[in-house]
Amino acid sequence: MADVTEIKHRIKSIEDTHQITKAMELISVAKMRKAMQKHMYSAAYFDSVRYTLKDIMRHSTDIRHKYVVHRPDSRTAYIVIAGDKGLAGSFNNNILNLAWSHMQDRPVHYVITVGQMARAFFERKKQTVDLEFTHAVTNPTLHDARGIMRDILELYDRNLMDEVYLVFTRMYSSSQHKPQMVKLLPIEEKDIEADVKSTYSGEICYDPSPHEVLNVLVPQYLVGMIYSALIHSAACEHASRMLAMSNANKNAEKMLDTLSLEYNRLRQAAITTELLDLTSGRFTQKLKEKHS
Repeated sequence: MADVTEIKHRIKSIEDTHQITKAMELISVAKMRKAMQKHMYSAAYFDSVRYTLKDIMRHSTDIRHKYVVHRPDSRTAYIVIAGDKGLAGSFNNNILNLAWSHMQDRPVHYVITVGQMARAFFERKKQTVDLEFTHAVTNPTLHDARGIMRDILELYDRNLMDEVYLVFTRMYSSSQHKPQMVKLLPIEEKDIEADVKSTYSGEICYDPSPHEVLNVLVPQYLVGMIYSALIHSAACEHASRMLAMSNANKNAEKMLDTLSLEYNRLRQAAITTELLDLTSGRFTQKLKEKHS
């Protein structure tokens, strides 16, 4: 059985840890809200880009653009977005296992990682990481998204890959988020997340041509998709860490309640023992005085 001193030390240790987890929970809440606010500010522009791109592909016939035409080979590239740190429940494991399971069906593939946890995961799997962006997920910016887009398009234009998938965690609410895989290249109408409610069924003419318009829209579309994925992943990581820290706080409070009861019980027992010893000592002394 633990003594009073040991329990007191355990209570102090748990209280110190509880202060840390409580602070981490509050920080995660603030960062999650900040990430979703950034997404809201940029959503209108990128939604219009996706809408226009999907509209072009729906109403234009025989588009022979390099980012639309399917290539005969299946050299697949994956942009895998995870976190830079742990302590976020199953957030990192869910997204990394989804990417890894999909890779098993692709004999030749390239891996671009965003976040230190993604790089470490593929290193453990003995999988070569071709490009890595270690700090883009901590505080995502459009500059980070453009950098990833430029590297992807450069490799795609050099015919070093045939299709590109984006693997990230989408946030539906602060308590609901799900790993998701989206095909970026080659672009297909069904892969573009835009609700085009047009009743016009004829062909639209784009000036100077759909090909030239796509040359402008495709990079913007990719930047928007990558930036949105970075924002969603960051928000989901903070939400997962908030939930993990909240559970840790609840467990710490339960442990503190249990240890406090045990501590008070042992103290009461020690005080009772001392009183008994003191009482028995006085009683023994009175007996000696009486017999003397």
